[in-house]
Amino acid sequence: MVVGDMSADKHVAKLVGHLKELQPDLHVFGVGGPEMEKAGVELLFNCQDFAAVGIFRLIHKVPMFANIRKVILDEIEKRKPGCALLVDFGGFNIGFSSAVRNRFAKLPIVYFISPQVWGSRPWRLIELARNVSKMLVIFPFEQAIYERKGIPARFVGHPLMLNPDIWDQQHSRQEVMKELGLDPEKPLVAIFPGSRRQEIVDHMPVVAQALRWVKRIRPEIQFVLAQSNEKIAGLIAEQLEKEKLKPGHETGLHLVSSEVNYRLLPVADLVWAKSGTTTLETTLCATPMIIFYRGDWLSFFLVLCFKTVKRVGWPNLLAGRDLVPELIQLDCRAEKLVKYTLDLMDVPALRQEMTRELRTLRDQLGQGDFAKNAALEILEIIGCRTA
Repeated sequence: MVVGDMSADKHVAKLVGHLKELQPDLHVFGVGGPEMEKAGVELLFNCQDFAAVGIFRLIHKVPMFANIRKVILDEIEKRKPGCALLVDFGGFNIGFSSAVRNRFAKLPIVYFISPQVWGSRPWRLIELARNVSKMLVIFPFEQAIYERKGIPARFVGHPLMLNPDIWDQQHSRQEVMKELGLDPEKPLVAIFPGSRRQEIVDHMPVVAQALRWVKRIRPEIQFVLAQSNEKIAGLIAEQLEKEKLKPGHETGLHLVSSEVNYRLLPVADLVWAKSGTTTLETTLCATPMIIFYRGDWLSFFLVLCFKTVKRVGWPNLLAGRDLVPELIQLDCRAEKLVKYTLDLMDVPALRQEMTRELRTLRDQLGQGDFAKNAALEILEIIGCRTA
């Protein structure tokens, strides 16, 4: 298995659990994270060591990725596995699929969680068609895209819909707000600035400036900023100190850990969400949001050259139109964030309409156990019988 980020690590850990439940003597090795290791995967490399954002910020890690490729290929030669499972991480895994196919012509290659070939660089489909034995996709529309190119594919379900009930409000607003030390009678904006170092560095100045601006106009609004892990919490603290923004009741900013995310999202009046998985989670909660993202300019320029879709946020991609505001790169400015925030907070009917529209998108992701479905597909490919 080759997994390149912490989000996929959690999903694949569940997949490994089903594989080992159905085939207890199965051995799994490769690249992944701590959750996969807990599930019994022998990690040759830990993906925590190379999480990065931006094409040019990865350049200095090229030798490391070349070493990973060499080691994994040599281990395949030595261990002769029944299958190679590549998960997301398209910048590495698409090219790696060619390296595997060139060296091991008969080894089945399964790709789980499709790279977004429909969003940019569609020519990558040619390479995938040449190398991949089967795509296991998590969005229904992706299955048809691959099948049109002659690539066997199956929609196995989306990981976020494994337990769909979690997206409904399980706790009352009063209960959650009391837990966080907030006033349930006052509006709440939840902020998700990112889970990687560079995202925090790029986004926090904009977030801090916008927060101060909103508080001057609407002092009753409360802000909660989610910290994805301890390392990110330390970095956020550094950035807030630079911006001279001290958390507390005086500034209206409160910091929370990621453990409260699923309780926080359904009760927030508005979410400021960095483009990514959080926008999909917020969609499933049907909570109004503003999507933002800022990265390095060279990477952004390349994205502009190769992208084939106008939108980047999941609610807008699923809806096929501009359902929620997207503030990307040049538009990722405090004044824009403030404008859309005040529009949505001052006109409840706008938020209610957005909530109704978001709620209709959940059904598109289907239901079912993605991990079990994917496990059965993999075991069938490697020829293992299941009860």
